[in-house]
Amino acid sequence: MEFLFVIGFHVFIMGAVVILFSGAASFLLDKTIHLVVVVGISMLAGLLYAFIMEIPSGAWFFIVMNAFLSTFAILIIQAGKYAKRKAEEADVHNG
Repeated sequence: MEFLFVIGFHVFIMGAVVILFSGAASFLLDKTIHLVVVVGISMLAGLLYAFIMEIPSGAWFFIVMNAFLSTFAILIIQAGKYAKRKAEEADVHNG
């Protein structure tokens, strides 16, 4: 039972770190690093976590979870940048 609490806590922390890392990389390194590299690094982190915690059967779960959370964070950042750019364009045309 305590194993589930430990893994649940680790999954929560790992998800938060992946979202933070991916969002920061997408925001700060937008033109220098491709999003596939960021998602790949996040997937690799999930694979490493599975083998460090000695749960090789859960590797697919951690890989897919990290890929999904990383992609979600990147999409949120890119949507915000797109909205900002469109708002500035509309301001230029209206003002």
